[in-house]
Amino acid sequence: MSVTTDRPATAPDNPRNAGDGGRRDLRLFLVGQVASVFGTTLTSAAVSLIAVAWLGAGAREMSLIVVAGTLPALLFGPLCGVLLDRVRRPRRALITADLVAAAAVAACGLAAAVDALTVAWLAGLTVVLNSVGIVVESLYFSHLHALGVDDPRTARGKLQSSEMLSRSVANTVGAPIAAALGAALLFLADVFTYLISACCLMLLKAPDTRAPREDTGRTGVLREFRDGVGVIRRHPLLSAFTAYLFLSALATSGITTQRAVFLLDTVGLPVALYTLPAVVATAVGAAGALYAPRLLARGVPPRTVLLWGLPAAAVSTAVLPLAGGGTPLVLLAMVLSTALPLLFGAAVNIALVGVINDEIGDQYFARITTLLGSVSTLAATLGALLGGSVGTALGVRSGIWVCVGIDLFAAVVLVLVARRPAPEEVRP
Repeated sequence: MSVTTDRPATAPDNPRNAGDGGRRDLRLFLVGQVASVFGTTLTSAAVSLIAVAWLGAGAREMSLIVVAGTLPALLFGPLCGVLLDRVRRPRRALITADLVAAAAVAACGLAAAVDALTVAWLAGLTVVLNSVGIVVESLYFSHLHALGVDDPRTARGKLQSSEMLSRSVANTVGAPIAAALGAALLFLADVFTYLISACCLMLLKAPDTRAPREDTGRTGVLREFRDGVGVIRRHPLLSAFTAYLFLSALATSGITTQRAVFLLDTVGLPVALYTLPAVVATAVGAAGALYAPRLLARGVPPRTVLLWGLPAAAVSTAVLPLAGGGTPLVLLAMVLSTALPLLFGAAVNIALVGVINDEIGDQYFARITTLLGSVSTLAATLGALLGGSVGTALGVRSGIWVCVGIDLFAAVVLVLVARRPAPEEVRP
C-alpha cells in the first residue's frame, strides 16, 4: 500500500472550503481551540490551590490528584487511539468533548457552591479533563483537513503557538483568579470557555468529514491497535523517536522534580523571581511554533527539522545545572534552559505531525499520537522517582547532570539510528 500525502479530506475546488470561507473557518477553529485550552489550563492551574487552600490537602492528597491525571493516558490512551481513528466526523467528537468538560467543571462548581467539594471531586475532574485532552489532541490537527486550509502546516503552527500563549496566560492568572473569585465562581466561569469552543465548532461551514479509510474495512480493536504499533515499529524514524521520547521524558521529569530545590536552595534564587522565566520561555516557544511551518514551506523536510531540533533541545537543558554566580546569571540560565527546549520542541512537534501525515497518513494519526502520549506519561512517572532518588543520593546539581546525560544520550542515538530514508511502505 502506498504512502499517503498531506492532503485535504474534501475536494480542493469546494467553494465552501476555499478563500474567505476557509479562512473564516480557520479563525473560528483557532478561537475555539484557544478558549478550550485556556479553560483546561485555568482549571488545572487552580486545582492545586483549591485543594491546598480550601480543602486542606496535604502531600498524600495532592499525589492522588497527580496520579489521577496520568491514568487516562496510561490506561486508556492506546484504546482511545484506535477508536478515534475510526471517527469519521471529528467535529462532532470535538464538540462532545467540550460539552463533557463543561459538565464536569460545572459539577465541581456546584459542589463548591454547596460546600460539598472534596479532593475526590478534584481527582475526578482531573481524570475527565485529561481524557478530553486525549480526544482533542488526537483530532484537532487532523480536523484541519476538513477545513480546506491552503497551508495545513502554517495553520498548525498558528494553532500551536496560540495554544502555548493561552496556556501561559492561564497559568499566570489561574491562582489570582481562584483567590479572587473562590472555587465555585472560578469553575462556573470556566464553563463558558468550553461553551465558546463548542459554539465556534458549530458555526464552521465546512463539511464535517474526514478522508475515507484506505484499508479493507473495520477490524477488531486489538487488530487495529497492533496495526498502529506495527506502523511505528516498521518506520525507522518513528520507532527511534519512540525510544527517544521515553528516555527524554524520563530525563525531563527527573530534572523537573529537582528543579525547584536546585534553584531555590542550591543557587539561592529569590522566590519572587521563580516563575519569571516561564513567561519568556512560552513566548519563545510560540515563536518556534510559528517559524517551523515557514521552514517546511521553504522545502526543509519535516524529518530534518526533527533530527536537528531534538539534539538542540537536549543540549539546551545542559545550561540549567551550570547556573550560579549571582541572580542575573541564574535567571539567564533559567531562561535559556527553559526557553530553548520549548523553541526547538515546538518546531519538532510541527515536524512530527508533518512526518506522520506525509509518510504514513491521517488514518493512523490518533493511534500514533496516543501511543506516544502513553509512552511519555509512563516515562514521566518513572522520571519523577528517578529524579528524587539521584537528587537525594548525589545532590540536586549532580542529579540534574545525570538526567541531562540521559537526554543527550537519547538524542545522539536517535540521530544515529533514524538517518535512514523514509520507507516506501510502512502500513499493514
